[in-house]
Amino acid sequence: MHKWEAIEAFVSVVHHQSFSRAAEDLGVSKSHVSKQIAALESRLAAQLLVRTTRSLAVTEVGQAFYLRCQDILATLREAEDAVLDLQEKPRGRLRMTVAGAFGEEFIAPAAADFMSQNPGLAIELDFNNRLVDLIAEGYDLAVRAGTLQDSSLIARRICNRRLVTCASPAYLARYGEPEDIHALVNHNCLVGTLNTWRFRDGQRNFDITVDGNWRSNNGRALAHAAAADLGLVQLPDFYVRDALDAGTLKTVLEPYNPTDTAVWAVYPHNRHLSAKVRLFVSYLAEVLA
Repeated sequence: MHKWEAIEAFVSVVHHQSFSRAAEDLGVSKSHVSKQIAALESRLAAQLLVRTTRSLAVTEVGQAFYLRCQDILATLREAEDAVLDLQEKPRGRLRMTVAGAFGEEFIAPAAADFMSQNPGLAIELDFNNRLVDLIAEGYDLAVRAGTLQDSSLIARRICNRRLVTCASPAYLARYGEPEDIHALVNHNCLVGTLNTWRFRDGQRNFDITVDGNWRSNNGRALAHAAAADLGLVQLPDFYVRDALDAGTLKTVLEPYNPTDTAVWAVYPHNRHLSAKVRLFVSYLAEVLA
């Protein structure tokens, strides 16, 4: 057991690039982690890490050992999940990453309800906009929206997500409604993290570059700016649903709405898919439908 504990400590230190964060992740003291690493290096007769007061580096031997240990720990987790799944009950820790307002509004409540129905489960919900490496960072699944990149991960569609281009009635009365996507060059387009919007031409989806005097990486901020008559905006429908119902925003260019903007549950291609992942993904698909 002490050997596995030391290996787990080493993998966590390399992953976090910090003894302190590794200790926090493992729920032990920093000195305990340091002792585990020292004992591991002594047993292997090899230096795995180079430590100074200000930096931490992995040696060449340490990097090779880290990659092997990652695979070993993943196999151990699969073995534990296989035993837990004999009862077909979601148990253990379910660690997932989600992004933005969709996660706040839909995934978090669904996860809370699922956990209340399965008291043997612990859930860790990480809100993060970056593209997380699920395997390297130890996540069970991610909830991602839009067009997925090719990968070795498994993706299951859990619900549709519609992209909406809209503006306030006052803005449209002043500048006119764009008749097609080419007319967007004559409009102030409120942009997010990317300065591209997605549209459809027949069966083909494509991106175009837009420009404007308002930029924000927050969907609600963009929706508020559009409602304040500042310009056109393209957002997932859940950001602007209430404003559209209230009439403070109005959709435009509806024939050009893209068709590949679903929400997906993405998880590693493990030899054994744990009950906690399988059942939670099915639950999401049911409640979000």
